[in-house]
Amino acid sequence: MLSGPPSHVPFLAGLLCILSLLFSELSVSAQRPGGTSGGRPMGGTSGVGDLAKVTLEVGVREPNGTPITGHATVNLTSASGSLRLSAATRDRAMATFADVEAGDYSMEVSAPGYKTATETASVYGGGASTYTLYIYLHTEGEAPGASAAPRAPIMAPHLRKEVDKGLEKFRQHQYDAARTHFEKAEKMAPGNPDVQFLLGMLAYAEERLDIARVKFQAVLALYPIHERALLMLGELQLRMRDPAGAVKTLEKAYQVNGADWRTHLLLATAYFSLKDNEKARAHAVRSAALAKENAVRAQLLLGRILASDGKPEEARRTFEAVLRDFPNDPTAQAAKKQLVELDSPAATTASETTSLAAPATEAASPATPAVVRPWAPPDVDSMEYPAAEDVSCAGSDLILRTQARTSRQLENFERFTATEHIEHQEVDASGIPGPVRARDFNYLVFIQHPTPETSVLDEQRNGGENLEFFPTSLATRGLVGLGAILFDPAYEGDFVYKCEGLGAWRGQAAWKMHFEQRKEVESRIRTWRNKQGFYHVALKGRVWIAAGSYDVLHIETDLREPVEDLQLSRDHLLIDYGPVSFNNGKTSLWLPWYAEMYMELRGKRYHHRHTLANYMLFSVDTTNSIASPKEIPERN
Repeated sequence: MLSGPPSHVPFLAGLLCILSLLFSELSVSAQRPGGTSGGRPMGGTSGVGDLAKVTLEVGVREPNGTPITGHATVNLTSASGSLRLSAATRDRAMATFADVEAGDYSMEVSAPGYKTATETASVYGGGASTYTLYIYLHTEGEAPGASAAPRAPIMAPHLRKEVDKGLEKFRQHQYDAARTHFEKAEKMAPGNPDVQFLLGMLAYAEERLDIARVKFQAVLALYPIHERALLMLGELQLRMRDPAGAVKTLEKAYQVNGADWRTHLLLATAYFSLKDNEKARAHAVRSAALAKENAVRAQLLLGRILASDGKPEEARRTFEAVLRDFPNDPTAQAAKKQLVELDSPAATTASETTSLAAPATEAASPATPAVVRPWAPPDVDSMEYPAAEDVSCAGSDLILRTQARTSRQLENFERFTATEHIEHQEVDASGIPGPVRARDFNYLVFIQHPTPETSVLDEQRNGGENLEFFPTSLATRGLVGLGAILFDPAYEGDFVYKCEGLGAWRGQAAWKMHFEQRKEVESRIRTWRNKQGFYHVALKGRVWIAAGSYDVLHIETDLREPVEDLQLSRDHLLIDYGPVSFNNGKTSLWLPWYAEMYMELRGKRYHHRHTLANYMLFSVDTTNSIASPKEIPERN
């Protein structure tokens, strides 16, 4: 099991991320307490590490979670290469292997019309006699990018400087001046999707919709899962009366990035325009549920859908609820007009009624990222992600397998180094980021093994904790090691875990798990410290776990509730993880690639980017040489 250092050494198991803000009296530290208590050790006594043989089932599926059509071949190779097995899929696109021993395997899957996929498979004995893994296949014609690097390329300082100048002009509505800077940035880095996106946003603000569409399409050609470009293109297609195109774009956005209330509202509008009222109604209901205090537009659209469906009484109740729940919202006044039309003898239940059937711009525009652009990602409880409907999820089993995988990842390593690149921005009230302050640090992590069952991580960096070394004067510690501590058995009792099903991350099959700090347990993994003392900050979040290897792929966290004593109303953290491989290709350590933090503190908003690169790993087995990590985005 993972255990902590002496209590006088504050750190969180895993990497140490140092960021900066503007308040010299405040520092923030996500730390791990000394020693351990409770929980159960990883491997060994948990049952997941037993050597009992199991029947291994491998489910082969589309990226949307449904079983593939036709047959696939699954090749299984042990980590040592001494065992090679092959099986074809049968019912429900499942391939079955009998009497498989616990251990790590390479899993290669091929099928006609699909790209061949290769992933790590981790099999643990004990417990159930059948062990099921999942892998997603992508069609031959599918554009690359679903499983590419977790974020678009980072801007080099000279490029960022030009972009910052353009953003400042954009913020002041000086569009010609902004275009000059953005076009200069485009010449400097024609392959940077964020530069193309800014040119698209500029054209959108100027109502040059054809040019905006071309730019957003250029973004997606460079980076197919660019979240903001997908949403903006979908919105633009709605405005240009192409609801079929909008549905295609927005459904892709939902599949690869999840959906908040805005995405559901745009989808509801698009489906309503296509007269697919069943899907329109479902998305409008989800939008209203997720939007909460912003639900007025979704509720109005739902009322229109019900009226179009020939359900005037349900529509009436919906419009009346809008007026009751949102009496001071100017948009809600449209409900009065809808009620008058319902009472009019000339009212129809068909979608030919313009005010009831064509709400695209009226319903969507006030909620779009261009007009009301969120300055930070939605709260984890305001997002939802697609999941395979026919796959059950046992949360306790998922925790045990992830604990075992996390422990095994660390057992053969002594230390590693990396380069930390940190960017800090203040964000204005319109959601537009300000100039970037950046710096690189050298970073070293020691992995100690006091006993065969325990691992302790400690870290050092040039500059230590001296705030003078940082772009601004607030240091944030220990953020990107969250993946280790969430699955440390010593902390398992601190959280309530809920498995949300089989989904995807970066095109890879992944289990989704929600977690939340128990209210009766004081937070031990996140504390803030200033001159007044320590503050324990309770978290909630969601983690994506690879459905084959049980490696942590992605984590997002939020405050369980605002911290009034700190005037901290928002603290959203996201972390992407990926493999850093040995040259021999047989062993890899799963490490953070990238982290972002969005914070609202004392009424001001901040955005941090944190990238780790140039890893050098040192193994207990010194005969292994080390390679750079795979798929980490390059700066341009």
